[in-house]
Amino acid sequence: MLHLYENGIELLRKKANGKNLDIYWNNYDLIVWNKDDGGFFSTSGAYRNNSWGIKKEFSVNEKGTWALPGKYVKYFR
Repeated sequence: MLHLYENGIELLRKKANGKNLDIYWNNYDLIVWNKDDGGFFSTSGAYRNNSWGIKKEFSVNEKGTWALPGKYVKYFR
């Protein structure tokens, strides 16, 4: 698990945004959108940047951090 404060999230947004991945804010929730044609049929699907994808929402916890899966560690190397 990767626990990040707001500064870490902004750094992740700068390094990870690309064609197939988009990270953006929805109030205090962090939304990670991955391009996937299956998003058209998924309940967590979203249309963004002229294509379908799957979005995952991460809320801030009581410590003021966002807990992200470990697969996002590669963007900090």
